[in-house]
This record gives sequence, C-alpha cells and structure tokens, in this order.
Amino acid sequence: MPRFRSISTAALAVLPVLALSAAPGRHAPALVPAGGHAYAGRDSARARVEDRAWDLVMTRHFGQQGNAAGFSTILRAGRDLWAFGGTNPGGASTPIAGQLSGRTWTASSLPAGLSNFISDASAPSRSDIWAISSYGRYVLRWDGTRWLLVRSWPRPGFFTDIVATSWRDAWVFGTAPDGSRSLGTWHYADHRWRRAGGAASAIYRASVVSGRDIWAVAAQPRSDAVLRFDGRRWARVRTGKAVAAIRWRDVLAESAHDVWLLGDSAKSRLVLAHWNGWRWHLISTAVPALAGQLASGPDGRILATATSYAQVPAGLIVTASAGGRVSTSVIRSALGCGASDAVVVPGTGAVWVSGGTLTRLGGDAAIWKRESPAARETDRDEI
Repeated sequence: MPRFRSISTAALAVLPVLALSAAPGRHAPALVPAGGHAYAGRDSARARVEDRAWDLVMTRHFGQQGNAAGFSTILRAGRDLWAFGGTNPGGASTPIAGQLSGRTWTASSLPAGLSNFISDASAPSRSDIWAISSYGRYVLRWDGTRWLLVRSWPRPGFFTDIVATSWRDAWVFGTAPDGSRSLGTWHYADHRWRRAGGAASAIYRASVVSGRDIWAVAAQPRSDAVLRFDGRRWARVRTGKAVAAIRWRDVLAESAHDVWLLGDSAKSRLVLAHWNGWRWHLISTAVPALAGQLASGPDGRILATATSYAQVPAGLIVTASAGGRVSTSVIRSALGCGASDAVVVPGTGAVWVSGGTLTRLGGDAAIWKRESPAARETDRDEI
C-alpha cells in the first residue's frame, strides 16, 4: 500500500490519492476503535476523537483552472514556516515553495525549468533548507537568500525522502516502501555526492537527531528493517517481534531514547511503535486510515497524518504519547481533503497542517491551523 502523499509508491502529492480513496461502495469508518488490553509490549489503543474545529488558514490554486494543487510538506526553519508542494500531479506539473506568515503564503522564486512536486524538505537552520522533488529527481537548497539547484538525476526513477544536518551534509533516498529500488541512497559530503551501498541502499524514510545519529527505515523482503547511522556507517537495529511484519511508512527520531515508527497493519489500521532506549513498544489502533507521516507534537507527544477510508476522504491528525494514549482529530471539507504533514510552533503550541482540498474542477493547496494543542487525556481515556 502506498504512502498517503504518493501517486504510486514514492512520496509526492495529496490530491491524486484522495480521489482514489473515495472508492465506490466503501463505507465511512468509525474512527473510535474498540479498546483492548496490553500484553508483551503490545497495546490495542483506544483513540479518542476530538471535535475541536480546525481553522482553514488559506487555500491557493495554482496553474490552470482544472489543475489539482497541494502542499505536500510543511516545516519550521528557525522562526520561519515553509510550505512546499506542486500542481497538476500526473501531468505537466510545477513545483511550489513559499513562506507562511499568519494567513499569508508568499511564493518563493525557484530555479527556472523545474517540474513536478516538491515532495520533502529538511531544514538544519533558517538559512539552510534542503528540498527534493520525488519524480523531478532534483535537489534544491535555500541559502537564506535564494533557491539553488544542487543536483539533478537525468535517468528515470524517484526519491522518497531527504534529511540534512548542515549545509555540507545531506542524504537523499530512492527506495519505495514496497521495496522497489529506484535511484538508491546518495550522501552529500565534502562537496561531493556518493552513492551508498549495503543496507543503506534500501532506505526510504529517515530522521535526524544529529550528524552522528540518524534513524531510518529500509525495505526488506520479509520485514522492514530499522537502521541507525553513527557518523561512519549504517547498522541494523534489533527490533524483535514487536515491530516485525509491518510495512512502516515513516520514522521520527526525537532523541537516541525517543524514536517513533508509523505504519499500516495488514487490516489497513494505523500502527505506531515507540523506542524508549531499551525496548520497542507497539501501539496497534483500530483507526482505519492510510498512514502519512510523523511530526513532533506538543508536550512530548508526536503527531501523525493519515487519510480516512471514508467515501468523502478526510484528513486525520493522530496524537500519541509514549504511554500508548491516542487521540484522533478530523479535518473535513465538502468534497474531500487530505492532510500531508504537520508542524508545531514552539511557544504558541499551535499546530499547522499542510494538504489539499478537492474541488469540482480539481483541487486547491490548503493550510489548516489549530491554536491550542490536543487536550490531555484524563484517566478514563487510558487503556
């Protein structure tokens, strides 16, 4: 099953998948799963649905009237918020990037001649932002003043993620979650690009703690592998049965003792796993949705985006704690919408979400905001 932001198996855009999600005859899901009990490091989590409304901060249409547009990723670079995406996926498409201030999104000038969506980005600092286009097969870098084309790959293929630790150190990954290998893994260091071999060649998602501590998920024939980079080499992390036999979609490393995985179970239910420094803890939910990606949340929690399997698809924002408490918030629009990424602004606790809304002619890029973080669950919400 592809990632939410994907047209096929690589990270890309929101709206094509939304259209596919609204399959005829598919019933709208019940978002509150039945409770379960904890055993051997596994929990069946009771997810509380939050009804607090999301504020649609802005929508933008790009290109011709019938185009579909979407923001595929949102990130914080220092004090700045950036949103990236594109228009008209599957056709003659154009990348978009810009800064968000309040309700205003200001487009940033990109190098001439680029096509396809900007699918992922990574920001070591306010003046150092890296971005990739999955099917455009190019890497961009913001130097604080302008966007530069760092490199492009002429042969067919795709990229699925990028992580950067500084202006001179970045990784890009080109393997799909289903194991299909494309452009492989490339490391930029000492002003040179080198292709990585071994276990690293199958990485499709990664997350940075530091230049000497990067966590990743690599596709394997039987079960995905969790890898860790120590500054010199990639090595497989022992996960045991708790994390085995699940196709993971994203990884988020908050620290060496706080790592999260997000994926889909065989029954198309959201699954989370947490590493606390000495063991993995699996959190199985009964939320029927297609997993998106992870982000740091408020109060030591994490956020996950997902898309419901409803006839009118809706964006889901899942909040989870290391203790296994899960809540789900729904973003809706009349014809359907999707949430691709989320970010929390420190100090305000505001959660910003990127994505897109379907329209009768195509689709618009969209940004939502919620002023306050998810309320803490009371004792009755615990498993």
